[in-house]
Amino acid sequence: MKKWLSHTNSTVLSVAVIGIFILLTLFLNSLGGFQLDLTANKQYTLSDQSLTAIKNVKDDVSIKVLTVENANNTVLNREVTDMVQEYTKRNSKLKMEQYNLTQEPTLASKYGITGSSIVLEQGDQYKVIDIASLFTAVGDGSDGSYQFTGEEKLTQALMNLSSTEMKKMVFLTGHEELGLDQLTTLRSSLEQNNITTEELQLNQAGVVPEDADVLAIIGPQRDLSDAELKAIRTYLSNGGKLMLSLGFVEDMKSSWKNIDTLMADYGVVDEHAVMVDNQQASTMGPLWVVPEYGTHAITDKLSASQLYPMLSLSIALTSKEQEKYTLSPLIQSSDDSYGETNIEGLLQNETANDPDQDIQGPVELGYAADTTEGKPKAVILGSSIFMQDSEIGNGGNRDFILNTFNYLSEKEDGLTIRPRVQAGYEVAYLNGEQARTIFFVAIVGFPLIFVIIGVFLWWRRRRV
Repeated sequence: MKKWLSHTNSTVLSVAVIGIFILLTLFLNSLGGFQLDLTANKQYTLSDQSLTAIKNVKDDVSIKVLTVENANNTVLNREVTDMVQEYTKRNSKLKMEQYNLTQEPTLASKYGITGSSIVLEQGDQYKVIDIASLFTAVGDGSDGSYQFTGEEKLTQALMNLSSTEMKKMVFLTGHEELGLDQLTTLRSSLEQNNITTEELQLNQAGVVPEDADVLAIIGPQRDLSDAELKAIRTYLSNGGKLMLSLGFVEDMKSSWKNIDTLMADYGVVDEHAVMVDNQQASTMGPLWVVPEYGTHAITDKLSASQLYPMLSLSIALTSKEQEKYTLSPLIQSSDDSYGETNIEGLLQNETANDPDQDIQGPVELGYAADTTEGKPKAVILGSSIFMQDSEIGNGGNRDFILNTFNYLSEKEDGLTIRPRVQAGYEVAYLNGEQARTIFFVAIVGFPLIFVIIGVFLWWRRRRV
C-alpha cells in the first residue's frame, strides 16, 4: 500500500509539472511579441520609432533579403536576417523571404541590384537597401568591431514605402557639371527617399521650375551666364533652395564671377585655393581630406556615428558678415592643412605651405545657410567628386550627402536611430580531432550521464 501511494504521488507530481509547463508555454505564446533581450547592446530591442512604423503598416509588405553567401559575411548576413525577423514578428503584414543573390539573376535584374540587398515591396512600389551600407568599421577596424545602422535604414525605407510626401530636385546642366548619368547611385538613393530628380538646361528653359524643392549645381566647370544667375536668383527669392557643390577648375579665380556672386548672396567666399592636408598624406595623399564636422542638424547624427566623408580636390571657403541668413560651418579640414593658392604649381606636383599666401588650416569646406526663422535655404560645399558613382560608397560620403539633400528638402519623416556597436566576431576553425571530441562530449557523453543517473535513481527507488 505504501509503495502504491508513493508511486501514485510521483505520477500525480509528474503530471502536474508537465501540465504547468504546457500552460506556461501556451501563456508565453499568447503574448505574441514578448521576449526578454539579454544581449549587451540590446540587439533585439527595437526603438519606439520603429515599433510605431511597424504598427502603422496596414497592407502586405514583402521584405526580400538577397545575400551573397561566403565565409566572410556569414555573421553579417545573419545579423541582417535576425533584424528583419524582429520586424516580421510584430506585424503579420510583414513577410520575409530569403534568397541567394547569385542564384536569382531575375530578381537582381528586376530591382537593379548587384550586391547583397534588402528589398521592401508593397504593390508596385519598392525600396532597396544596400546591405553593405548598414555596416561601418569602428575606429580603424583592427579589432573587428563595427556599427550597424540596419534598424534606422529599414524603418526609414518602410516609412518611405507608404509615404505620400514627394520632393523634387532639379540638377543644373550646361556647364560641364556632374550629370545624373555620373550620379546614378545618388539618384537611386534619392528616389528611395521619395525625392524625384531631373536635369535642367537653364539657358534653354529660361526659368527654374516653380515646383522644384531644390536646385542642385554639382561640380560646374564653367561659369553661369548673367541671364542664368538672374533666373536662379528669381527662383531662390520665391522660396526655392540651393545646393551648390564646387568642382576644381584651374582658372576658377578669373572665370567664376557669377558662381562667386551667387555664393556671396549667402555670405560664403570662395578662396580659390585647393586644400592640402598633411594629416592624410601618409594614407591617401595630401589632396584628400577627411574633415571634421561642425554642429548642425545635417552633421550631428553623423558625427555621433563617426561617419565622415572622404573628399579630394576640395576648395577652401570662408565667410563674411551678412544679416539675411544664419551661416553654420558643416565641415572643416584639420589643423595640419592649408589652402594652396598656387594652382599652377600644384598642377606640377609642387606645393608648400606659404603662410603669407596660402589659407591656413583648419579651413571651412562647407556651409549651411538657414533663414532667420531656422528654415533651410542653401548648402554650399567646396567639393563634389565624392558624390559620383566611383566615390560615393567611401566612408560616410553617401550618408553625408543624403542628409544634406533631405535637410534641404525638409523631409519630415527623417529618422535618428542610434546605430548599434557590435564587437568583432572570430571564426574558430576546428580540426577533425577537435570536432570528434565535441561530438562525443555533447551528443554522446552528456546524454549518457543523464541516462546513468536516471537508472541509478530507479534502482534505488526499487529497493525502498
